[in-house]
Amino acid sequence: MGQACLKAKAGGDQLSQKCTKKVHEAFDSFDIDRSKAIDMQEALRHWTSKGGKFGKLSAQEFFNAVDMDKNGEIEFDEFQRFWQVVKQAGHSEKDIMEELERIKNGESWVGFNNLPIQHHSKSIRHNQPKEGATKQNPEDN
Repeated sequence: MGQACLKAKAGGDQLSQKCTKKVHEAFDSFDIDRSKAIDMQEALRHWTSKGGKFGKLSAQEFFNAVDMDKNGEIEFDEFQRFWQVVKQAGHSEKDIMEELERIKNGESWVGFNNLPIQHHSKSIRHNQPKEGATKQNPEDN
């Protein structure tokens, strides 16, 4: 992977055990074949099987944001590091766990516009997020 932004800082930027459990649960909801990697078909199946109206868009934006080595699969390590970067960008673990639960339940992928450029996704939530679920980058104002 090798991108500096993926390296979680020691201490407060690591995910708690409770949050890491939610990361595992969300990842497992995609990884149907238990290969420890999510491919595009699994992502599409995840969102369309849950009744999502934006399955293809959510899957594409999900891969744009999380598949950092661009090998067509999201390995658990990439998925977990993505959420560590979300935390480093200032999102609370409460917000992260709520977002992971929404993703697990098939809601549309949401972009996090305050992440380092490698993680910036232009996606938007098509279902209304709870207040405070995402933060705006102060530089965007």
